[in-house]
Amino acid sequence: MAAVLGGLPAWAAPFAGTGHAPISEKVDSLKARGQALERARRAALEAALEQVGPADAVQRKKIMDAAAVWTRAYRVLQQGDDGATATAVVSVEIDTGRLSKALALPAAPVTKEAPALVAVRGEGCAEGAAEAVAQRWIKAGLLRDGRGGTISAGSARTLELRCRELGAVAYPRGVVAEAAVVLRGEGRDGAASATATGFAPDAAAAAAAALESATNQVSSSMSVQTASGLRLRLTTPWPAARVRRVERAIAESVIGAQAVKVAGVGGDGSVILKIDGPLSAADLQERLAAVQVPGATLVALEVEGPDVVHARLQ
Repeated sequence: MAAVLGGLPAWAAPFAGTGHAPISEKVDSLKARGQALERARRAALEAALEQVGPADAVQRKKIMDAAAVWTRAYRVLQQGDDGATATAVVSVEIDTGRLSKALALPAAPVTKEAPALVAVRGEGCAEGAAEAVAQRWIKAGLLRDGRGGTISAGSARTLELRCRELGAVAYPRGVVAEAAVVLRGEGRDGAASATATGFAPDAAAAAAAALESATNQVSSSMSVQTASGLRLRLTTPWPAARVRRVERAIAESVIGAQAVKVAGVGGDGSVILKIDGPLSAADLQERLAAVQVPGATLVALEVEGPDVVHARLQ
């Protein structure tokens, strides 16, 4: 008798398992056969664990406790009893890539320290406006207060605000003002700036509106720059179903990938996947070689920056 249960991943490998269970007054032959089948599936999972390699005892126990989930795709090769003992032999398809990842010790999340604010300057804006923006960003975690401490040059940031009145308009009656917000730092990734205009019945309110708009633009840029995680730029990604398969394959089989989701679409049609977890770009590039995507081949190309890896679907 043969049976196949559960889905069958394209990258799963077959493992054999044999199980036995005694028949007694309290356990009839039907129940014993069920026990033998369960033990055969566990034996197959143990064989898969042995092939994958040494594992942390706690993680191994978690896997074995969920043996029914890991062995859903199985085929019964033999099942029966001799009146005293029930026996079952099975072949189980087990996703070894996902198993390897599950066996790995949970890694401590990598936290990226926010840049340090070392100076704040304001020109033409309301008194205290520059410091108010600084404190808002520090509270949000986009910056940390580095004034008065020893800060590396690469981490240092200077905040500058400039406001000016552009003049009055007759209809509707009011004042137009312009505000610029500049965050200076080393390198292209350390700088962010925006200029905006505001309109209001008086100059102070117009300047405040312009400043709020410019501040929001810069803080949005800072949020992207300081976000943790890697970016995988995926060319020739379509149809969309393939992108979803890539997301699942990376999340399930790449050790260190804690979450994978679409972050955007590039001007060239490439899809950007954001991958959270304690991975460097070099780590991701190396581990992509073992990722198997049903119906497609994922080819890891070059590392394009400290947090961007280029890959292609074919």
